[in-house]
Amino acid sequence: MLHRGIPRVLAQAAVAIAAIVTVVATSTTASAVSGRIDQAEAAPDGTLTVVFSAIGLAPGDSIDLASVIATIDGKVVTATAKPIASNEAAPVRRTVLTIDVSAGMRATTPDGTTRIDAAKAAAKAYLAAVPKDVEVGLVTFSDVPSLVVEPTTDRDAVRAGVDALAATDGGTALYDAILLANQTLGATGVRNQLLISGTANDAGTASLTQAGSDLTSSRVTLDAVAINATAAELKDINALTKAGGGLTISATEAAQLAATFTAAAQSQATSIVITVAVPENVAGTSKTVTIAATAGSAAVGDSTLAILPAVPTITPTGEGNEPIPVNQPGFMSASWFLPVAAGALGIGLFGLLAVAVLASDRHNQQAGRVNRRLSKYSVNYRGSTNAPAIASSGALGQSQVARSAVELAGRFVQSRDVDNNLGAKLESAGVPLRPGEWMLVHVGITIGLGLVFALLSGFTVVATVLGLAIGIIVPYVYLVIKVGRRKARFAAQLPDTLTLLAGSIAAGYSLPQAIDTVVREADSPMSVELNRAIVEARLGVTMEDALENTALRMASLDFGWVVMAVRIQREVGGNLAEVLTSVAATMRERERLRRQVSVLSAEGRLSAVILGALPLLFTVYLVLVRPEYIGTLLSSPLGIALIIGGVFMFVAGTFWLRKVVKVEV
Repeated sequence: MLHRGIPRVLAQAAVAIAAIVTVVATSTTASAVSGRIDQAEAAPDGTLTVVFSAIGLAPGDSIDLASVIATIDGKVVTATAKPIASNEAAPVRRTVLTIDVSAGMRATTPDGTTRIDAAKAAAKAYLAAVPKDVEVGLVTFSDVPSLVVEPTTDRDAVRAGVDALAATDGGTALYDAILLANQTLGATGVRNQLLISGTANDAGTASLTQAGSDLTSSRVTLDAVAINATAAELKDINALTKAGGGLTISATEAAQLAATFTAAAQSQATSIVITVAVPENVAGTSKTVTIAATAGSAAVGDSTLAILPAVPTITPTGEGNEPIPVNQPGFMSASWFLPVAAGALGIGLFGLLAVAVLASDRHNQQAGRVNRRLSKYSVNYRGSTNAPAIASSGALGQSQVARSAVELAGRFVQSRDVDNNLGAKLESAGVPLRPGEWMLVHVGITIGLGLVFALLSGFTVVATVLGLAIGIIVPYVYLVIKVGRRKARFAAQLPDTLTLLAGSIAAGYSLPQAIDTVVREADSPMSVELNRAIVEARLGVTMEDALENTALRMASLDFGWVVMAVRIQREVGGNLAEVLTSVAATMRERERLRRQVSVLSAEGRLSAVILGALPLLFTVYLVLVRPEYIGTLLSSPLGIALIIGGVFMFVAGTFWLRKVVKVEV
């Protein structure tokens, strides 16, 4: 869409391989050859269609199609030019002759011809030279404007209207005539007004501002000829042609007026249609479009602010019409590469799985032996083997390969001083792995996801790095979630466990015997943690300290209060069963309230999970399916800044959502 809210500029171009020099000027007279963009409209195929003409050409001259160069914001883009007459996709062209027939047109010119006769002769000269495809209409004005002929390609009908013109006794409603002509031209195509005015506006209802605004908003080009005009009259007409992006010509004789109209028809005859390819990085924006060409022996050009189509057609090369080189596909694009790579990955993963399975053939036997040995330290040991198993390490097996890998990973975590913290997390999560074993599994998952993402994306760097990042994060997130769920189950089992303990103590059992009863009756994780406390007590740790370790390991404040109650009872005496019963009732109410809050906040927590996961999942999808979208962000400083800002806002939003949906009980 052509924007006529800015002045027309005259571009004098010296065409060279590397640059175009545009000279901007505002013309009030037509004394030299100049260029003009009559229309710039977005085409359905994503290109920009520009209608360009040369004003003031000598007879027989035309625009050199091979010399046409188009730029968008100073960068050369691909453009092809054709004569408008041979272009099937050329827009409709309409011209309205707006002729003054007021009383002032009875005056004579210096050559003795009346102004009205000079205007009629100029109109006929225009009709004789204008291209056949241009629709021509006729509007006259004195006190009021009048539409004499609708725009048509029937030249005889327009000539008949011109022949019937005669000066009246009325005033000059120039501005009203401008509005009527604009309305007659319609809203599409290349639209021009050719105005002949003999006197200043002194009638009608419209103002100069209204006429100028209508020219600008309707994007109609206005060229005006003022016959023997005064300085004041020229000032008003210049304001109109400036709004209409056209020229003002001051004529004094009939021959000069006819020559001006003939030149206008010739410029329409030599108009060309330029198809401009829009670079992807400016598609859908408003940019300055400049056309430069050679017409006859003169360099012509013009610029306009145009809204570029949103559909991209090319990637800018910066080298004009030179073709973009295409990289040759490498061996990774061969048809055999993906199946071979997938097969190699599958064989490697199968081999790793086989080693893990075969190396752990003794795991169940070893776990059984450890379980039977530890069960002998139970207070109520009766030779039974039904005691719960203690989480054992060495889950990856005891083969030479497995031991070597685990020892290497173990030395790594010890050298980085992370084995203690990692071991505590593994114990809290109930994962039967040592820190070295977990680290080995973590590295395997990271490498595996990196390979999978690389295969799915055709070995793009962004996808591979994303796969490695997910492989690093996912095991840690899994461990955190497992720790949280195990602690939540422990807290949920605590009221029933205390009730069972109180009942056993009231029945005459000692505290260790009551705990051993709970171990046999309760589910995991309560049974596993209390069984570990019993084992620690058998190895010399006091029962209170062993239970305190359980409270610390499970981060349970409620269980810490239970241990405190046991310590107080041991120090000052009292009925422990009643104390545990009272504490169990309190904790049961707290657990009921906690579950109620969890139910009420379930919708919010689910929404937070969806809102938090959606950007990550969509990013993974784009990296794997449409990597060029992400590549655009990574290829420019602005894109990288947007990514950093997006990550920051995502992290902040995640923390905010967590605070909103988390309710402390």
